[in-house]
This record gives sequence, structure tokens and C-alpha cells, in this order.
Amino acid sequence: MADDEVKNQADQPADEAPVTSADLDQVAAAEKELSELRVKLTRWQADYQNLQRRAAREVLDAKQNADADFAKSMLQVLDHFDMALAVDPSKVDAAMVLNGIKITYDELKKVLATRGIETFDPTGLPFDPHQHEAIMQEAVEGKPPMTVVQTFQQGYKIGDRVLRPAKVKVSK
Repeated sequence: MADDEVKNQADQPADEAPVTSADLDQVAAAEKELSELRVKLTRWQADYQNLQRRAAREVLDAKQNADADFAKSMLQVLDHFDMALAVDPSKVDAAMVLNGIKITYDELKKVLATRGIETFDPTGLPFDPHQHEAIMQEAVEGKPPMTVVQTFQQGYKIGDRVLRPAKVKVSK
């Protein structure tokens, strides 16, 4: 047996102290803390996933509300068309039809303006490929090259964002 004790002592490194109950208590406390941290991490991950889902749902709801508000404002314009189509053609003249078209046009422009949508006419300005679509190019006396000399179709912006570039003729 003395040989076994010598062997067991030989298996243990000389600089290692024997494990005490205080050491075991520290290990148990560390394992408990680790377990609690894992539970917290799992909860935080679940909270984060819930936050992502809720944010995505709120973005979708906001878009749908904006679409519904825009559609609601367009109904007034549609009502003008309905009234125009309900009129007996034999009882109206061209001036009345043009007046009705002007009222409908003004109502549509008003709806677009309340949404921040504006037209722009770049005639006389330098050509900007981000805002203009060149349809033609022509030499024009007295105009520097790459200047918009005619606008065929107005452009539309919402804020600084171009919704549709203006279709233009540019000087050579």
C-alpha cells in the first residue's frame, strides 16, 4: 500500500494544493452565476427578436396607413371625374368641359402638394442627368452647351428625391 500512496502522490503535481470545500463553493457559485447569465442571455435574445418583429410590423402598419391616407385623398379627385361623367353631354359646351377638367386638375395638384410632391421645369438650367432625361440635343444660338432649352414633360420630386425626371431638349 505504501507503493500506492507514493504513486498517487507522484500523479499529483507538486505545486497543486489539495481542493478544499471553499474551492468547491467558489466553483459552485461560478457555475450558478454562469447558469443565471445564460438564462439572461436567452431572455435578451428573445426580447431582441420580439423587438425586431414589432419594429417590422410597425413599419408595415405605417406604410399601409400612409397608402390609405393617400388613397383617401385621391378619392376627391375621383369624385370630380364621376361628376363629370354623370353630366348629360347634350347640356354642356366645350368651355364647361374645360372648366371641369381644370377643377379636377387643380384638385389633383393640391392632393400631390399636400403629400410634398412638386413639379419642376428645368428650362434654362444646366443639364443634370439625375433630374433630367435628355430626349433631344440641338445647337442653340446664345445658350452654353448642356443647357436645358425646352421641357417636353415636367419632372416630379418629393423633397430632394426625383420621382420622375423631366424630359428635355439640351443645347449642343
